[in-house]
Amino acid sequence: MSHPSTEEALVTPPAFQVALVGLFSAAILFVTLGATAQALHLAWGVWFSEVFVFLAVPVVTLQLTGRSASRFTGLDQPRAKGLLAGFAVGACNYAAWAVPLMWVAEQAFPKAIVERFSGARLFERQSPIELVIIVLGVSLAAPVCEEVLYRGLVQAGLATRVGWPRAVVVTGLVFSVMHFDPVGLLARFELGVLFGLLAWRGGSLWPAIGAHAANNLTSCAVYFLSGGQDSDVPWPVVAALFVGGNAALAGTLVWLRRSDAWTAPRPAADEPSEFRPLGNAVRPWLVAGLFAIGVLAVVDLRGAQVNVIDLMHPVSAPKADASAGERAAWAELKALRERVRRGEADVGEYRTMRQLAAERSTD
Repeated sequence: MSHPSTEEALVTPPAFQVALVGLFSAAILFVTLGATAQALHLAWGVWFSEVFVFLAVPVVTLQLTGRSASRFTGLDQPRAKGLLAGFAVGACNYAAWAVPLMWVAEQAFPKAIVERFSGARLFERQSPIELVIIVLGVSLAAPVCEEVLYRGLVQAGLATRVGWPRAVVVTGLVFSVMHFDPVGLLARFELGVLFGLLAWRGGSLWPAIGAHAANNLTSCAVYFLSGGQDSDVPWPVVAALFVGGNAALAGTLVWLRRSDAWTAPRPAADEPSEFRPLGNAVRPWLVAGLFAIGVLAVVDLRGAQVNVIDLMHPVSAPKADASAGERAAWAELKALRERVRRGEADVGEYRTMRQLAAERSTD
């Protein structure tokens, strides 16, 4: 009598359950490990979060359940035309829907809330090198890693249970909520649905990656071309973007239907593959994560130290009606921070000065 092998004896959980476990794991790691990494060093933390949360979780989850990460997510079908087609759709959609929906939300929310969740805060107090690293992380790492999790794992897994249309909508909502931004909730939901449709109808994950990259890259470009200032866009400009963007989007979609830019819609992929034990699946990510932490310690330990001090002793920038003395003290604190990062001043001196400033602000 023959006995089943170890792999044959394993019970492979349904893709629907795997998707939920992967999503839950990524959410927990993002609000703990990812948030800590970004608080420690934003430029480094953006890449760390994307790679070791949004990419690592779906890859490990699929490997542990005997599935091929590249096949299940649709990454195994790299087509340049699909990537470029998605990029074109994403660029048109930015003008047609992303900007108008964000504009509407900004009119509905109080100004304080809008400023608190403004994307411009991502670029505050960053050196030129850090700005480049952040932009690359937002425009390259985020589109690939987040699409692997949301559209590659979650949407594909949900589709095996509820079908593609419902999976696209649900995943789009989850994608938006996971950004923890009430102002951008509606705009990101629209983006999530768009990326989901492209991943489904495009036959692979690459059209969604292209659209995601186009949206983020265009947003960054607009921010820097405007001088890094968040200004109120007049409604006629928003209306013109809506009309012109939708015209361009419609034309792009018509062209796509007549071209071979992508394959036919793919079914929910759930093919068995080689099972990987927990140690084998997790070990490379742990080693890479420790290496990344070591790189931060060698390259910019002082940057991480001042960020921790800022978190421990929060000080708000002076308001418009602040006195000249308050503005001078703020400028002195900022100047000392920069000198510490350059190695021209002691970290302890900055900690003391920051603590005193925090105490004064609470009086």
